[in-house]
Amino acid sequence: MLLKSLELDGFKSFVDGTHIDFTSGFTAIVGPNGCGKSNVSDAIRWVIGEQSSKSLRGTKSSDLIFNGSSTRKPVNRAEISLTLSRVPQGIRIANVLNVADEVKVTRCYHRSGESEFYINQVPCRLKDITDFLMDVGISPKVLSVIEQGHIQDIIVSKPENRRILIEEAAGILKFKHRKNEAIRKLDVSTQNLERITDIVHELGRQAESLKRQAAKAERYKKFQGEIKELSLKLFAKKIHQYTTNLQVIEEDLSSQIENKTEKNARASFLDNQITQLNLEIEESLEQLNEKRENVYQLANKISKNEHTIELKKTQVVQEETNIQSASNDTVRLQQEITEQANQVENQRAQLGTLSEEINTAENTLEEKSRIFEEKKRTLNTLDNEVKEGDLQLLELLQHISKNKSDLAALESRVDSLMHRDRKLSTENEETTSLKNEILECLNQSSSMVEKESEQLGKLKVDREALQQKTEQIRQQLSLETNQLNTLKEDYLTQSSLLASLKELRKKFEGFEDGVRSLMNYDENGNRLNGIRKVLADVLKTPVEYEAAITTALGEKLQSVIVNSYNDSVEAIAFLKENSSGRGSFIPMDLKPNDVPPVYLNGNPGILGKALNFIECEEEYQQIIEMLLRNVILVTDLSTAVQVFQNPEFNGTVVTRNGEMIDSQGMVFGGSVDKKNASNLLSQNRKMEELSTKTNELNEDYKSALIISGESKNLLEKMESELKDGSQSIHDTELSLNNSQNEQEQNRKEIERLEQKLSSIEHEKNDGQQELSELNTSKQSFTTGIDNLTLEKVVSEENLSLLRQKLDDSRSQMEEYSNELASIKIRIASLKGKRENTLIEIKRLDLQQDNHRHQILKYEHDIEESQQSINAIQQGIKVVEDEILQSAREKDKLEEEAITEDETLRGKEESVKQMEKESKDLSRQIQEITELISKVELKKSEINIQIVHIEERAFEDFNVSRNELINHPTEEFDVQEAEQTTRDLKEKIGRMGEVNLAALSDFHTINERYQFLKTQQEDLADSIQLLHQTIERINRTTKQRFLDTFEKVNKNFKEIFAHLFRGGKAELSLLDASNPLESGVEISANPLGKSMQSLSLLSGGEKAMTAIALMFSVFKVRPSPFCLLDEVDAPLDEANVIRFQEMLKEMSKKTQFIIITHNQKTMSFADVLYGITMEERGVSKAVSVNLN
Repeated sequence: MLLKSLELDGFKSFVDGTHIDFTSGFTAIVGPNGCGKSNVSDAIRWVIGEQSSKSLRGTKSSDLIFNGSSTRKPVNRAEISLTLSRVPQGIRIANVLNVADEVKVTRCYHRSGESEFYINQVPCRLKDITDFLMDVGISPKVLSVIEQGHIQDIIVSKPENRRILIEEAAGILKFKHRKNEAIRKLDVSTQNLERITDIVHELGRQAESLKRQAAKAERYKKFQGEIKELSLKLFAKKIHQYTTNLQVIEEDLSSQIENKTEKNARASFLDNQITQLNLEIEESLEQLNEKRENVYQLANKISKNEHTIELKKTQVVQEETNIQSASNDTVRLQQEITEQANQVENQRAQLGTLSEEINTAENTLEEKSRIFEEKKRTLNTLDNEVKEGDLQLLELLQHISKNKSDLAALESRVDSLMHRDRKLSTENEETTSLKNEILECLNQSSSMVEKESEQLGKLKVDREALQQKTEQIRQQLSLETNQLNTLKEDYLTQSSLLASLKELRKKFEGFEDGVRSLMNYDENGNRLNGIRKVLADVLKTPVEYEAAITTALGEKLQSVIVNSYNDSVEAIAFLKENSSGRGSFIPMDLKPNDVPPVYLNGNPGILGKALNFIECEEEYQQIIEMLLRNVILVTDLSTAVQVFQNPEFNGTVVTRNGEMIDSQGMVFGGSVDKKNASNLLSQNRKMEELSTKTNELNEDYKSALIISGESKNLLEKMESELKDGSQSIHDTELSLNNSQNEQEQNRKEIERLEQKLSSIEHEKNDGQQELSELNTSKQSFTTGIDNLTLEKVVSEENLSLLRQKLDDSRSQMEEYSNELASIKIRIASLKGKRENTLIEIKRLDLQQDNHRHQILKYEHDIEESQQSINAIQQGIKVVEDEILQSAREKDKLEEEAITEDETLRGKEESVKQMEKESKDLSRQIQEITELISKVELKKSEINIQIVHIEERAFEDFNVSRNELINHPTEEFDVQEAEQTTRDLKEKIGRMGEVNLAALSDFHTINERYQFLKTQQEDLADSIQLLHQTIERINRTTKQRFLDTFEKVNKNFKEIFAHLFRGGKAELSLLDASNPLESGVEISANPLGKSMQSLSLLSGGEKAMTAIALMFSVFKVRPSPFCLLDEVDAPLDEANVIRFQEMLKEMSKKTQFIIITHNQKTMSFADVLYGITMEERGVSKAVSVNLN
């Protein structure tokens, strides 16, 4: 698979659309610093799934969009498209099998914050893109894009972070991702299981409570049926009386409405008439304005036509003037033609005279030219003789010059030898002095080496002691870290449990449906007006009295506290409207009930009044006193029986274990299911205890965190001191090596100086011998120069005589030449005059033709002007006729406008009269309306009474209006019926709270309980399945990781030795027993070095080590393509060549794209892209194909 192309639009500095094609070989991207090369790397990382803005050299996502420059405005979106070719068919892309050879991945980000993702132009999710790329071996986190900083990170990063290289090579990153998904689902399922378990326990408790309430509900329904029958009889009788009164009122109301209808009909008729007249007035007004506008337009038209006539008359005058001027010009041109014909005859006579003179001059020129040629041949002969003499003289001068030059070279060489002799003497003295100085330095360096060796031994002893102390602190920190993690785990566990309980209480799980509906009025936690809290949330009691108080209050603990009785009514209406169940309510303004104080007979088993064991907020104190002032607490049930049987006792007795004898003498007790024994008060207490425990754990965790931080700081300080000590040892070793090297260099320098002194002496002897030979050669050169000088003087005298003869011949030639030139000039002048005469004749002929043509044109213009005058006069006549017609139309329209204006005034007067009548009718209608309102008010009062009865019947007995009207109305004793109703209500009141929905609620709760039980079992099965999945993933990833680790380690050893031309390196696991979490340690020892830490390697060695590891991974799992961003920057020339060799070997399976400044790397590339910034702040790509 190959990276085929990359398209950038609006991404960082690439504001214009940029298309970059990649080949299967090496592609190099070059350019100066700051031009935008690394933006190409960022674009590829972003499109293949990188989400961290910091990793893309930004602070937020909008930094990826071009933000403008001095000449460009910011853009609003950035889009990157990456095209992959040779994509394997059958691979799944967004859950669809791929059948295409190419896949185009597009990512787009808008400045508004919206992101878009496409695969082959089809919208998708970012997860679809990353899953597809991960399946084909491309990831933004590992080896697809490698920057210079990433190379360093491989060396300096923690061992735990290095393992991602092995995981990528093993192809287990997707397994790791799936494992993390499984763990996340496991956490969610565990939390859901805990929540459902709590709900199941609470629902079981509610089901038991509903069973006890069912029997009580049956008795209540019987009494309620009798009350319903009597109440419906009373309601039906009252409704019949109200209906009779309502019929009388409706007859009166009907007559008033008929009167009002008649008045309204007359008023409507008048309004319609007024509206119709207003419309007619507006139409007439529009027609009148239209006619006035037409009059105005006709007046303007007449004015324009009069102005047109004046212009046409002016044009006639102008045309007549043109005719007169053309006639005058025609006469003038005919006179000029006659004069020009006379001039032509004169020029033709002059032309014949000039031709005769030219023939005579040409004959004379021919004779003179023959004589000139004979003189010229004689001159050439003399000139050749002079040139031969010059050549002979030149040869003599060259011989003399050469001999003088050789003589000067000999003298220069003599001076050079004498200067070198003096220089060698000086150098001999300086070398001897330098030798003595180096001998002195050699003695000093020997003493320095001994001193530094002693210092190095002492530093190593100190470092050993510091290492032992650091290891002790590290072990102590490990223990503190374990303790800290334990505290953190306990805190998170308790916090989670507390949050679950609070969530359940917030949703009022365990409360009746009516209470939940009221307390969770909407999703934002808002409630109906007047709703305060439930009773269970406003009181607290010691744990040993929770069972007693819970039994004493019973279902009242779920009662809702409201501000007033009206709020209770509204809340009940809400429950009815929404069919949300029932609820009990305690108004803050409870009616006082004077009850004698409870009698305490001093029995030792009496613990006291229940009020004494209750804590509550001050505002709710009155409510608690009303509910519990006649309740006392005793130790056991036998004491309770004794207290209650006392004739003077008139209250309720409750034991500490929850047995109770109420004021009517009913006894409650029995065993309690421990699993379902939780109640609202104990839940509140548990939440308080959990909150306190959570706070304590949080404080302990913070304290342990501070202690751990102090230990970490101490460890960091010790490690820093250890690092400084190691650095001091390293510096001392370097200094010692430098001193030893300096000592060796001084010895070698002394040997070199001794050899130099011997060489200087030998050179001096050779120079003296050569100087003697040069003096002899100098004398022979001087004699030769004197003989050549004498021969030169004789040649110069002979050459002077020949030059004299040559000068005389040249003078004669110049005289003949001047005479010939004069004759030629005469002939040329005569020919020029002849040509001028011919030209003048042609000019005069052409001018005559022009004048004749001009005369014809003037005659044509006169004819056209005459025709124009006739046309203008005709137009003037037509315009005068139009003016007359427009004047007649104008007069007619003015008469019609006057007539329509009078009609319009009449209609306006009629509208005023109708409006007056309409106002009188409106006043009468208002009086009738007020009377009707009074009658309707009386009718409404009766209807309200009827509705009130109907609402009471519906609220109390769920009887509709029709059923109430159709109810039999036989005669009966109203007072007796009302008394019977009151007696039944008293019986119901003595029954206490009754849950009528107990039977249906029990069925609903039981169904929900069984459903949640099933859900609980399903969740447990899914958790077990997730554990098995995680275990299976762990086994697969562990085996793959270990196999890949061995292969990468083997490759790393071989490649490291190849790149460093020797040396050893290997990978190791920090914790071999736990390969799934263990970090990967690197040890590297270049040839001839023994390194204890990677930090001691040079920058180039670190880079080469990281490159060796990178290529080791590539050999195991080649990436389809790899972008290298200036990874060759720290490498020297030799290492760059080795780096290129490795790239060439890896290119068989991987496509490489290299961002570089190195010329050797550029020359290695097949295609070169240059990134330039011709316009400030805007990057541009230029391609160069090198093959």
